[in-house]
Amino acid sequence: MSTFDRTWRKLAAAARRTPPAGDESAPYGFSTRVAALAFAAQPPSPSAFARLSLRAAVVACLLAIVAVAVNFSAITGAFDDDSAVAANDDPIAEVINQGS
Repeated sequence: MSTFDRTWRKLAAAARRTPPAGDESAPYGFSTRVAALAFAAQPPSPSAFARLSLRAAVVACLLAIVAVAVNFSAITGAFDDDSAVAANDDPIAEVINQGS
């Protein structure tokens, strides 16, 4: 049984300790006792899936940075030449230029 299950069972057992059905209020010190049990519990360790997904995110970020670095000259070149951008804005001119 994991630490989380034991902790949850202890908290559930503490929550079940209530006064008779006639009184609906929580017993004195109940919230303090439950909060103390919750903070005393150790957090569960990250699962294998969580560790694997974090590594996958790091690898994806590194690949994205490498892709931008490899294509940096193409990216900056696309914004440097204003005449090429204007020619690409007119699809009819492109079709006519391809026909001749």
